[in-house]
Amino acid sequence: MMASQLSAIPFEFRRWLCASLFAFAVLAFSGLSMPCAWADAQVEKPPEPALKLPSLDSLFESATRADHIGRILVPVLINSQGPYLFVLDTGANRSVLTPKLVELLKLPVEATDKVVMSGVTGTSSVPTVRVQQLQTGDIVLRNQMLPIADPLSPDVAGILGVDALEDTRVIVNFASGKIVIRKAHHEGKMDGLTRIPGQFRFGRLLVIKATVGRIPVKAVIDTGSQHTLANPALRQRLGLSKGLKVARETVVIGETLASQPGEIGRVPLIRMGGLQIIDPIVVFGDFYVFKLWHLDEEPALIIGMDLIGGLDTFVIDYQRGEVQIRVRELFHDPFDIKKGGASAGAAPDVSSDVSG
Repeated sequence: MMASQLSAIPFEFRRWLCASLFAFAVLAFSGLSMPCAWADAQVEKPPEPALKLPSLDSLFESATRADHIGRILVPVLINSQGPYLFVLDTGANRSVLTPKLVELLKLPVEATDKVVMSGVTGTSSVPTVRVQQLQTGDIVLRNQMLPIADPLSPDVAGILGVDALEDTRVIVNFASGKIVIRKAHHEGKMDGLTRIPGQFRFGRLLVIKATVGRIPVKAVIDTGSQHTLANPALRQRLGLSKGLKVARETVVIGETLASQPGEIGRVPLIRMGGLQIIDPIVVFGDFYVFKLWHLDEEPALIIGMDLIGGLDTFVIDYQRGEVQIRVRELFHDPFDIKKGGASAGAAPDVSSDVSG
């Protein structure tokens, strides 16, 4: 979601592929969440792009695109410099800077002042850096100690977490390729959108009610996750044994570089508000992030960009605690199960993020 120069770059919806370690873009600071990726495919990495965008116009209403693993990008100023491309991660409790950006800005690293970063597959102790100001749109964070972590995608400078989104309304129009992040003003439902009320956990982690077939589930909205993840409790309620016939097994690698096994398979109809997704593909696994979020004892999903990116319009209102959506006339399954969930030319590599 970026600068004016990006307005000519269309959304690569075919690239909103599978892979949602629902954090993988799931970073935690005592529950800071961060992303991850599956590692059974090898693809050539794209050329390393510049982190900085040349225009400030994009801070308030920007053209947007996906990073090379399908996540939404937004323009962010750090200490009045930039803007730089950050992943919008609604599953991350804290915003994060990459080592490359820290070096570029010559920020002093607090090597002895570390925090615990929790990802989809495990935890890791990481250094921090003091940031005097982080800004996107009219949202400003001041005097923050932020974690430093390597990105899962080479074309980003950091992660914009929910610590920056208090009392905001995030509006993503996938059809026009625009994103707006601004302070909410107690607005009601936008015209033509369906409202899905939610509840906050661990601060601003938004959880909504959904169903898989006839089974009620709790679903976390995670824009930092490439693919949608499902826990063992849901698998059991669906009557799927450990011998589930899956399209393929996979290994999920989290931001901490720990790995956990997963299995890719189809589930019955998912319903969330007015959205109905027929026979979608999810990644089943006993992922650490479900325990982190206390969602390991009941059926749960982490909704990733594979499903979110197929909408026409997507809104998160952090003041009202709700999601608003407009469904496209044709909502296509973004995965080909025979290809393991990857659309043409978009398979994730070992460094990509399956987020959760």
